[in-house]
Amino acid sequence: MTTGRGSESDRQTWRELEVPALPTPVYALAPAPGRLWAGGLGGIACYRAASEKPGEVEAGTWEPGPVLLPPAPVTVLLAYGNLLLAGGNGGLAYSLTGGAGWQRAEIEDGSVGVTVLAPSPTFGSDNTLLAGTLANGLLRSSDGGRTWRNVSFGLHSQEITDLLWLDRLAVLAATDEGIYRSRDGGRGWRRVLESSEGAVEVLTRLPGGEVLAVLEDGTLLQADAEGERWQSLQAVVDLEGVHPLSLFTTEAGTLLLGTQRGLLRSTDGGRSWQTVDGRMVHICRQGRGQDRLYAGTAEGVLVSDDDGHSWRALPAPPLHDLLRLQPQSERLWLLGTHTAPLQARLTEEEAGETAEWQRLQGLSLPLTGCAAVDDETLLLAGPEGLLRLWPASGEHQLLLREPLEGNTLITWAGSAPNRHLWVASGDGRHLWHSANDGASWRQLTPPFGVTLLAALQATPEHLVAATYDPRQYHVCLWYSTDDGSNWIRGLEADTNWPLVASCAEPLALGVGNILLLAGPDGNWRRSAVGHGGGGIRRIVSCERAGQRLLFVLAGGGIFRSDDLGQSWQAQHEGLPLVRIADIACTSTWLVALLSGGVVCLRRL
Repeated sequence: MTTGRGSESDRQTWRELEVPALPTPVYALAPAPGRLWAGGLGGIACYRAASEKPGEVEAGTWEPGPVLLPPAPVTVLLAYGNLLLAGGNGGLAYSLTGGAGWQRAEIEDGSVGVTVLAPSPTFGSDNTLLAGTLANGLLRSSDGGRTWRNVSFGLHSQEITDLLWLDRLAVLAATDEGIYRSRDGGRGWRRVLESSEGAVEVLTRLPGGEVLAVLEDGTLLQADAEGERWQSLQAVVDLEGVHPLSLFTTEAGTLLLGTQRGLLRSTDGGRSWQTVDGRMVHICRQGRGQDRLYAGTAEGVLVSDDDGHSWRALPAPPLHDLLRLQPQSERLWLLGTHTAPLQARLTEEEAGETAEWQRLQGLSLPLTGCAAVDDETLLLAGPEGLLRLWPASGEHQLLLREPLEGNTLITWAGSAPNRHLWVASGDGRHLWHSANDGASWRQLTPPFGVTLLAALQATPEHLVAATYDPRQYHVCLWYSTDDGSNWIRGLEADTNWPLVASCAEPLALGVGNILLLAGPDGNWRRSAVGHGGGGIRRIVSCERAGQRLLFVLAGGGIFRSDDLGQSWQAQHEGLPLVRIADIACTSTWLVALLSGGVVCLRRL
């Protein structure tokens, strides 16, 4: 790491800021020979249990994974040979190279929330997988997860909570109102149990072949080996109120029930249970042919080598979701949705060495949007509404008392006290405007229909929005000259890249790998940026020595333009391209954020 100043080599060197390790929940686990894949809020990470080749990451350490699209959180994982599948609320992505490169899966229903992945017992020969979703029923793939089609025929509910293959054709699906069975590999479904006690949360196969199910209230149900005839199973220990999250049968026949109240263990088919760990457990897994068990908890990963009797913790995996940068004067913020923000001061003495990171406490999570409208305050969106925060003092003010759930877009124009603010929901259905810096608001009626709102950018002259249709892979730009009351439909384009990045000065939008720069005549000038399968993630700019510098994070890395997009120079030498999550710039620094929460700085 270089610490000198001012030289050309110094300006070309990336310096790393030390960021503290943060406990983070692990929702998905996929053991593989010599390693363990984990999924959580910030994507995926790999724990090397043993070195396989000289020079590889040493045993017993976590290696942050690439930045995935669909984005995190990752709640389901599958590892089979060199195939990796990862999914969550944003859909599914797959890697055919052991995690080195990733592509988005093609899903018939567009973007869906995936709750469970289940390969067929003969996956090695038939490449068949089933996926349960939060609101789109069941999906089926016959090409190893590259493409998916909906197979919900016969379902009365579209919320799938778990899947269990019984043989190469018979499979069970747990839903929020019962259990369904398929006898043709998941193509059609018939209800075999209607639950009046609530959702069926988890399923597993018992050593004798019978099937066990746990309802959301802790009720145990048992069926024959065909999964057809169900009856209550009375447990010695009352499971009411445990809130089941996962159920797993070890190769030794032991049951492990992960709950919000801890990890429970049973050696008699579920009739009696013993609490073996008090931490919330989301998932349990065991490597094929291995004795070692893994459990994903609210704070990391546990390991057991004695069939679940005792557990020890692995080092904290780099899976927090602080994957967005926000510079503010001399402060640098790390922002996420489910993790409290961190801030550090970028000073000449600290940059490149260490920085004292401080966590912003007392916020209601999740944070669904953030904007630094000036050097002193932040606007934060969340369950309480829109909050104005003064980080230096900790004071805050509730500006908009509307629960802001999901992705929230915030933009502004002008300065206080007449600053214009706009707040919009990512589903494109809600839009608010304030003409007096948040003192009062009016709700507008956006014309975007059922498409997603991918970008919202204000300028002193007008308001620009971009919508994205994940079913048609289509982007549409919209313009308003009356503060969002009326909109004109504009440029349209087809792209399978679901992100539209934006920048206020100069006004720019990223559609796929094309940067659109607004000209003085109102027309868009196009500039291709990046390469290598991926679109534009972020556009930032700063002024230095009277010159406007433009930086773009796109497929292929980070690119800089000193002539407003006429030409580009790569800026990412020395950085792992697949791990670059975000960029930011100040008048002094170019900042890159890598997966795992690594912050790198480079002097301009």
